[in-house]
Amino acid sequence: MTDDLTDIGAFVPNSVAVGGSGQGSLQGRTFVAKDLISLRGHQSSFGHERWRSTHAAPSATSPILTRMLDAGADLVGLTKLDQLAYSLIGNVGEGAPPRNALDDRLFCGGSSSGSAAAVAAELADIGLGTDTAGSIRVPAAACGLHSIRPSHGVIESDGVIPLAHSFDVVGVFGLRASIIADVLKVLAPGADHTTAPPKVRFAADVFDEADAETARIGRAVAEAAADVVGGPLEEIEFGEFTSAVVGDLFARLQGREIWSNHGPWVAEHGSSLAEDVRMRLERCERLSQDPYRAQQDDRAERLVYTRSLRVAVEPGTAVVLPVMLRHGPMRDWDDRQLAQFRGECFRLAAPSSLAGVPQAVFSVRRYGDPRSVGVGLLTAPGDELRLLDLMTMLGDDARATGMVFG
Repeated sequence: MTDDLTDIGAFVPNSVAVGGSGQGSLQGRTFVAKDLISLRGHQSSFGHERWRSTHAAPSATSPILTRMLDAGADLVGLTKLDQLAYSLIGNVGEGAPPRNALDDRLFCGGSSSGSAAAVAAELADIGLGTDTAGSIRVPAAACGLHSIRPSHGVIESDGVIPLAHSFDVVGVFGLRASIIADVLKVLAPGADHTTAPPKVRFAADVFDEADAETARIGRAVAEAAADVVGGPLEEIEFGEFTSAVVGDLFARLQGREIWSNHGPWVAEHGSSLAEDVRMRLERCERLSQDPYRAQQDDRAERLVYTRSLRVAVEPGTAVVLPVMLRHGPMRDWDDRQLAQFRGECFRLAAPSSLAGVPQAVFSVRRYGDPRSVGVGLLTAPGDELRLLDLMTMLGDDARATGMVFG
C-alpha cells in the first residue's frame, strides 16, 4: 500500500485493501482502519515491528471491519499508530511518523495518527481508530477533523487489541459530521437516534487555561450551538473534572490495566520500545504493585467521579470543552514540551474516558491559516448521535468551518 502522491506515510508496510459489498448505507465510501483492529490473515503491528514478529495473524476479522464492508464501504488500508497505542503525540510508531496534511509543522497526534493523517489528506472518507485517553480526540484536533469517541461499549470491541480495556473505545474520524453519523449507525445499530435539542454549557474555567485563540473559538462555537438549539448559553465551572488530581487518578487506573494486559510481553520486549513509552510502562509496572487497598480505593474514587460527572452532564446536555490548551503537538518541541502537552491533553480527556461518556470534536480550521482548533462536545451516555446532529448543523464539513468561526 502506498500513500499515493501525498507521501504522508499513513499506512503500515504490510497494509492491504479490501473491497466492500457494493451495496448498503456506506456504498461508495472509503475508510482506513488503525492497525490494531483484526483482519483475518493480517499480522498487526500494534505500532511496533517487534509486536508483529511475536504474534500470529488473527484467524478472524473483527466485526467492526465486517460491518463496514457489509455496509458497502471499501477498506483503503491499515494505518500506523504509536507503539502499543500508548501516546498522544503521533511520533513513536512503526517507521517515520505520518505527516499532517493540514499543518506540516505538527505531528498528527496519537495514538491513531495514521488514520487521522489519511483522512486529513483525503485518502479516505472515514478513519477508524481507538481512544483510551484522547487517541481519537487529539489527532482530530491536530489534523482539523471532526470525530466521535462514543459511549464506552456502544461499539463492540471484539477483535481489537486492548490497551486499557475499561477505557478503550473505538471511534471515528471524518471531514463531515454527517458521514461520521452514518458510520456510527452501522457500527452501533442500537445507538439512540433521538434528536431532541441539547442544552449547551460552556466550561469557562477550563477555557481560561487555554491560549486566547482557543478560548475565543471555543466560545464562538458554544454561542453558535446555543443559537442553533434555541436556548441560552450557560457558563459553568468544570475544572474539578479536569484537575491534576483527576489526571493522576486516571493515570493510576489506566496504568494498572495496561500492565495487566501487556506486562509479560513488555517484560520480554520492552527494551525495543521508544524511551518515553518504556518509561511510562515502567510506571505501569510499579502501579500494578500498589497495595490491594490502594487499588480498591482508586476504583471506588472512579465510581464517585463518574456519578458526579453524570449529574453535571445530564441527558440532553452538551458541555463545550477544549481538546488542547494550545496549538500542537509541534515537531520541533523538545521532550519536555511534548511531555507537558501530553499531560495537558490527558487531563482534558479524563471526563469522557473515566466516566465512559461520549465526546465529539468539532474542528475549526482557521481561515487562510493551516492551524485548527478542536472544540470538545461532551454529553451523557447514549447521546452521541445528538452531538453529531448538532455538529452537522454547526458546520458539517470541517474544511469550511474556518469561514464561520476562524
